[in-house]
Amino acid sequence: MVEYSKQIVSKTQDLLLSDFKKLLPIGHLLIGIDYGTVRIGLSLSDKDRQIALPFKTISKLKELDEIVQSKEPAGFVVGLPLQTNGEEGDIAKQVRLFINRLKEKYSLPVYLVDERYTSKRAQEQMEAIATRYKKIQKSLDSRAAVLILQKALNELNEK
Repeated sequence: MVEYSKQIVSKTQDLLLSDFKKLLPIGHLLIGIDYGTVRIGLSLSDKDRQIALPFKTISKLKELDEIVQSKEPAGFVVGLPLQTNGEEGDIAKQVRLFINRLKEKYSLPVYLVDERYTSKRAQEQMEAIATRYKKIQKSLDSRAAVLILQKALNELNEK
Protein backbone atom coordinates (compact mmCIF):
# COMPACT_ATOMS: atom_id res chain seq x y z
CA MET A 1 0.00 0.00 0.00
CA VAL A 2 1.30 3.45 -0.94
CA GLU A 3 1.74 5.93 1.90
CA TYR A 4 0.55 9.45 1.16
CA SER A 5 1.39 12.55 3.11
CA LYS A 6 -1.77 13.81 4.81
CA GLN A 7 -0.63 17.34 4.10
CA ILE A 8 -0.39 16.74 0.34
CA VAL A 9 -3.69 14.89 0.09
CA SER A 10 -5.57 17.33 2.33
CA LYS A 11 -4.32 20.24 0.21
CA THR A 12 -7.19 19.48 -2.13
CA GLN A 13 -10.20 21.48 -1.01
CA ASP A 14 -13.45 20.35 -2.54
CA LEU A 15 -15.46 23.14 -4.14
CA LEU A 16 -19.18 23.24 -3.61
CA LEU A 17 -21.12 23.34 -6.87
CA SER A 18 -22.28 26.91 -6.18
CA ASP A 19 -18.69 28.08 -5.59
CA PHE A 20 -17.43 26.28 -8.70
CA LYS A 21 -20.17 27.90 -10.78
CA LYS A 22 -19.22 31.38 -9.53
CA LEU A 23 -15.62 30.86 -10.68
CA LEU A 24 -16.56 29.98 -14.27
CA PRO A 25 -16.34 32.74 -16.88
CA ILE A 26 -19.07 32.73 -19.53
CA GLY A 27 -18.24 31.30 -22.94
CA HIS A 28 -15.55 28.85 -21.92
CA LEU A 29 -15.81 25.08 -21.97
CA LEU A 30 -15.02 22.60 -19.23
CA ILE A 31 -12.71 19.62 -19.45
CA GLY A 32 -13.92 16.37 -17.90
CA ILE A 33 -11.27 13.98 -16.63
CA ASP A 34 -11.36 10.28 -15.84
CA TYR A 35 -7.95 9.87 -14.20
CA GLY A 36 -6.20 6.54 -14.31
CA THR A 37 -2.65 5.53 -13.56
CA VAL A 38 -2.15 4.31 -17.14
CA ARG A 39 -4.58 6.45 -19.16
CA ILE A 40 -6.43 9.72 -18.64
CA GLY A 41 -9.78 10.01 -20.40
CA LEU A 42 -10.83 13.49 -21.48
CA SER A 43 -14.14 14.97 -22.49
CA LEU A 44 -15.09 18.52 -23.44
CA SER A 45 -18.25 20.49 -22.90
CA ASP A 46 -19.65 22.91 -25.42
CA LYS A 47 -19.08 26.58 -24.55
CA ASP A 48 -22.66 26.87 -23.26
CA ARG A 49 -21.91 23.96 -20.91
CA GLN A 50 -24.93 21.90 -21.89
CA ILE A 51 -23.44 18.73 -23.33
CA ALA A 52 -20.29 16.67 -22.83
CA LEU A 53 -18.54 15.01 -25.74
CA PRO A 54 -15.71 12.48 -25.80
CA PHE A 55 -12.41 14.08 -26.70
CA LYS A 56 -9.41 11.79 -26.36
CA THR A 57 -7.40 9.54 -24.12
CA ILE A 58 -3.92 10.60 -23.12
CA SER A 59 -1.17 8.78 -21.29
CA LYS A 60 0.82 11.67 -19.85
CA LEU A 61 -0.15 14.81 -17.97
CA LYS A 62 2.23 16.70 -20.24
CA GLU A 63 -0.19 16.11 -23.14
CA LEU A 64 -2.79 18.11 -21.25
CA ASP A 65 -0.69 21.30 -21.63
CA GLU A 66 -1.43 21.66 -25.35
CA ILE A 67 -5.10 20.91 -24.82
CA VAL A 68 -5.46 23.51 -22.07
CA GLN A 69 -3.59 26.06 -24.14
CA SER A 70 -5.68 25.49 -27.28
CA LYS A 71 -9.10 25.01 -25.66
CA GLU A 72 -8.78 27.66 -22.89
CA PRO A 73 -11.13 25.90 -20.46
CA ALA A 74 -12.90 27.59 -17.57
CA GLY A 75 -12.11 24.65 -15.29
CA PHE A 76 -11.95 20.92 -14.80
CA VAL A 77 -14.44 18.32 -13.66
CA VAL A 78 -12.61 15.31 -12.26
CA GLY A 79 -14.07 11.97 -11.31
CA LEU A 80 -13.32 10.87 -7.74
CA PRO A 81 -13.32 7.07 -7.55
CA LEU A 82 -15.01 6.32 -4.25
CA GLN A 83 -15.31 2.81 -2.93
CA THR A 84 -18.73 1.15 -2.96
CA ASN A 85 -19.22 2.20 0.68
CA GLY A 86 -18.59 5.86 -0.26
CA GLU A 87 -15.17 6.10 1.36
CA GLU A 88 -11.95 7.14 -0.34
CA GLY A 89 -9.30 4.50 -0.93
CA ASP A 90 -5.79 4.59 -2.36
CA ILE A 91 -6.96 5.36 -5.89
CA ALA A 92 -8.93 8.38 -4.67
CA LYS A 93 -5.80 9.60 -2.91
CA GLN A 94 -3.89 9.34 -6.20
CA VAL A 95 -6.64 11.36 -7.88
CA ARG A 96 -6.37 14.02 -5.16
CA LEU A 97 -2.62 14.28 -5.80
CA PHE A 98 -3.38 14.65 -9.52
CA ILE A 99 -5.91 17.40 -8.71
CA ASN A 100 -3.29 19.25 -6.66
CA ARG A 101 -0.98 19.20 -9.70
CA LEU A 102 -3.82 20.47 -11.92
CA LYS A 103 -4.53 23.37 -9.58
CA GLU A 104 -0.86 24.32 -9.23
CA LYS A 105 -0.13 24.08 -12.93
CA TYR A 106 -3.22 25.72 -14.42
CA SER A 107 -4.77 27.79 -11.61
CA LEU A 108 -8.24 26.74 -12.76
CA PRO A 109 -11.12 25.59 -10.55
CA VAL A 110 -11.66 21.86 -10.16
CA TYR A 111 -14.99 20.26 -9.30
CA LEU A 112 -15.11 16.66 -8.10
CA VAL A 113 -17.81 14.20 -9.14
CA ASP A 114 -18.43 10.77 -7.64
CA GLU A 115 -17.39 8.50 -10.47
CA ARG A 116 -18.37 5.14 -9.07
CA TYR A 117 -19.36 2.79 -11.89
CA THR A 118 -18.77 5.30 -14.73
CA SER A 119 -16.36 3.01 -16.60
CA LYS A 120 -18.81 0.14 -16.28
CA ARG A 121 -21.73 2.30 -17.51
CA ALA A 122 -19.62 3.61 -20.40
CA GLN A 123 -18.74 0.05 -21.43
CA GLU A 124 -22.37 -1.06 -21.21
CA GLN A 125 -23.47 1.88 -23.38
CA MET A 126 -20.86 1.08 -25.99
CA GLU A 127 -21.75 -2.61 -25.97
CA ALA A 128 -25.42 -1.70 -26.38
CA ILE A 129 -24.60 -0.10 -29.71
CA ALA A 130 -22.54 -3.14 -30.74
CA THR A 131 -19.17 -1.41 -30.60
CA ARG A 132 -16.26 -3.78 -31.21
CA TYR A 133 -14.19 -4.78 -28.17
CA LYS A 134 -10.98 -3.09 -29.38
CA LYS A 135 -12.81 0.15 -30.00
CA ILE A 136 -14.42 -0.07 -26.56
CA GLN A 137 -11.03 -0.46 -24.89
CA LYS A 138 -9.56 2.41 -26.91
CA SER A 139 -12.27 4.96 -26.09
CA LEU A 140 -13.57 3.72 -22.73
CA ASP A 141 -11.69 6.32 -20.69
CA SER A 142 -12.94 9.28 -22.73
CA ARG A 143 -16.50 7.86 -22.58
CA ALA A 144 -16.22 7.59 -18.80
CA ALA A 145 -15.00 11.22 -18.78
CA VAL A 146 -18.17 12.14 -20.71
CA LEU A 147 -20.36 10.61 -17.99
CA ILE A 148 -18.38 12.46 -15.29
CA LEU A 149 -18.60 15.80 -17.08
CA GLN A 150 -22.26 15.40 -18.08
CA LYS A 151 -23.20 14.71 -14.47
CA ALA A 152 -21.57 18.01 -13.44
CA LEU A 153 -23.16 19.89 -16.36
CA ASN A 154 -26.59 18.60 -15.37
CA GLU A 155 -26.00 19.76 -11.80
CA LEU A 156 -24.74 23.16 -12.95
CA ASN A 157 -27.78 23.69 -15.15
CA GLU A 158 -30.31 22.60 -12.49
CA LYS A 159 -29.61 25.54 -10.22
